[in-house]
Amino acid sequence: MGCEAYGVTIKTNYGEFDFLSLIPVAVGKENVRDRLEISSCGRYLKVEGEFATWVLDIRNQSISIYRTTIRTENNEWSEEQVIYGNERTHISGFKRHIHLQFPFVEKASFEKIYRNYESLRQNQIIEAASAL
Repeated sequence: MGCEAYGVTIKTNYGEFDFLSLIPVAVGKENVRDRLEISSCGRYLKVEGEFATWVLDIRNQSISIYRTTIRTENNEWSEEQVIYGNERTHISGFKRHIHLQFPFVEKASFEKIYRNYESLRQNQIIEAASAL
Protein backbone atom coordinates (compact mmCIF):
# COMPACT_ATOMS: atom_id res chain seq x y z
CA MET A 1 0.00 0.00 0.00
CA GLY A 2 1.34 3.43 -0.81
CA CYS A 3 0.45 6.94 -1.76
CA GLU A 4 1.68 9.64 -4.09
CA ALA A 5 4.46 11.88 -2.79
CA TYR A 6 5.82 15.04 -4.33
CA GLY A 7 9.18 16.77 -4.38
CA VAL A 8 9.72 20.49 -4.78
CA THR A 9 12.05 22.86 -6.61
CA ILE A 10 12.60 26.15 -4.80
CA LYS A 11 13.44 29.26 -6.82
CA THR A 12 14.73 32.37 -5.06
CA ASN A 13 16.19 35.71 -6.13
CA TYR A 14 19.64 34.25 -5.38
CA GLY A 15 19.28 30.92 -7.21
CA GLU A 16 17.45 27.62 -7.34
CA PHE A 17 17.39 24.61 -4.99
CA ASP A 18 16.43 21.55 -7.03
CA PHE A 19 17.86 18.75 -4.86
CA LEU A 20 14.40 18.20 -3.34
CA SER A 21 12.69 17.59 -6.68
CA LEU A 22 12.85 13.78 -6.29
CA ILE A 23 12.51 13.61 -2.49
CA PRO A 24 9.09 13.17 -0.82
CA VAL A 25 8.20 16.52 0.70
CA ALA A 26 4.39 16.52 0.41
CA VAL A 27 2.18 13.44 0.43
CA GLY A 28 -1.17 12.93 -1.24
CA LYS A 29 -3.21 16.10 -1.60
CA GLU A 30 -1.18 17.96 1.01
CA ASN A 31 -0.21 21.53 0.10
CA VAL A 32 3.60 21.72 -0.13
CA ARG A 33 3.48 25.32 1.13
CA ASP A 34 2.44 23.94 4.53
CA ARG A 35 5.86 22.24 4.64
CA LEU A 36 7.84 25.47 4.10
CA GLU A 37 8.69 28.13 6.68
CA ILE A 38 10.77 31.25 6.04
CA SER A 39 12.75 32.74 8.92
CA SER A 40 11.78 36.16 10.25
CA CYS A 41 14.99 37.64 8.78
CA GLY A 42 14.15 36.17 5.36
CA ARG A 43 17.53 34.47 5.01
CA TYR A 44 16.60 30.88 5.82
CA LEU A 45 13.93 28.51 4.56
CA LYS A 46 12.99 25.41 6.53
CA VAL A 47 11.61 22.52 4.47
CA GLU A 48 9.88 19.75 6.44
CA GLY A 49 9.77 16.64 4.29
CA GLU A 50 8.30 13.27 5.19
CA PHE A 51 11.66 11.81 6.21
CA ALA A 52 13.88 14.85 6.79
CA THR A 53 13.93 18.56 7.61
CA TRP A 54 16.37 20.78 5.71
CA VAL A 55 17.36 24.39 6.32
CA LEU A 56 18.35 26.36 3.24
CA ASP A 57 20.47 29.50 3.43
CA ILE A 58 18.82 31.42 0.61
CA ARG A 59 21.41 34.19 0.39
CA ASN A 60 24.49 31.92 0.43
CA GLN A 61 22.78 29.15 -1.57
CA SER A 62 23.84 26.49 0.92
CA ILE A 63 22.07 23.61 2.64
CA SER A 64 22.04 22.06 6.10
CA ILE A 65 19.91 19.24 7.45
CA TYR A 66 18.21 19.33 10.84
CA ARG A 67 16.36 16.01 11.07
CA THR A 68 16.57 12.81 9.05
CA THR A 69 15.53 9.17 8.98
CA ILE A 70 18.36 6.68 8.53
CA ARG A 71 17.46 3.22 7.21
CA THR A 72 19.67 0.16 6.93
CA GLU A 73 19.45 -2.85 4.61
CA ASN A 74 18.29 -4.92 7.61
CA ASN A 75 15.19 -2.75 8.18
CA GLU A 76 16.55 -0.92 11.21
CA TRP A 77 15.75 2.76 11.10
CA SER A 78 16.35 5.79 13.23
CA GLU A 79 14.66 9.19 13.21
CA GLU A 80 17.23 11.60 14.53
CA GLN A 81 18.61 15.09 14.75
CA VAL A 82 21.67 15.19 12.52
CA ILE A 83 25.05 15.69 14.21
CA TYR A 84 28.07 15.79 11.89
CA GLY A 85 31.24 17.76 12.47
CA ASN A 86 31.84 20.57 14.97
CA GLU A 87 29.93 23.43 13.32
CA ARG A 88 26.87 24.67 15.22
CA THR A 89 24.27 27.18 14.02
CA HIS A 90 21.38 28.61 16.03
CA ILE A 91 18.44 30.12 14.16
CA SER A 92 15.71 31.77 16.22
CA GLY A 93 13.66 33.20 13.37
CA PHE A 94 11.31 30.23 12.91
CA LYS A 95 8.22 29.36 14.97
CA ARG A 96 10.58 27.12 16.91
CA HIS A 97 14.31 27.64 17.59
CA ILE A 98 16.56 25.49 15.38
CA HIS A 99 19.96 24.23 16.59
CA LEU A 100 21.78 22.86 13.54
CA GLN A 101 24.66 20.45 14.11
CA PHE A 102 25.33 19.73 10.43
CA PRO A 103 27.32 22.37 8.55
CA PHE A 104 25.85 24.56 5.84
CA VAL A 105 27.45 23.27 2.64
CA GLU A 106 27.22 24.54 -0.91
CA LYS A 107 24.53 22.96 -3.04
CA ALA A 108 26.94 21.05 -5.27
CA SER A 109 28.57 19.29 -2.27
CA PHE A 110 25.53 18.63 -0.11
CA GLU A 111 24.51 15.22 -1.40
CA LYS A 112 28.05 13.80 -1.17
CA ILE A 113 28.58 15.08 2.38
CA TYR A 114 25.14 13.89 3.48
CA ARG A 115 25.78 10.41 1.95
CA ASN A 116 29.02 10.19 3.97
CA TYR A 117 27.04 10.96 7.13
CA GLU A 118 24.31 8.49 6.18
CA SER A 119 26.82 5.70 5.55
CA LEU A 120 28.53 6.34 8.89
CA ARG A 121 25.20 6.24 10.74
CA GLN A 122 24.01 3.11 8.91
CA ASN A 123 27.15 1.28 10.01
CA GLN A 124 26.71 2.48 13.60
CA ILE A 125 23.04 1.41 13.65
CA ILE A 126 23.85 -2.05 12.24
CA GLU A 127 26.56 -2.48 14.87
CA ALA A 128 24.24 -1.35 17.67
CA ALA A 129 21.42 -3.61 16.47
CA SER A 130 23.69 -6.66 16.48
CA ALA A 131 25.23 -5.88 19.92
CA LEU A 132 22.82 -8.07 21.88
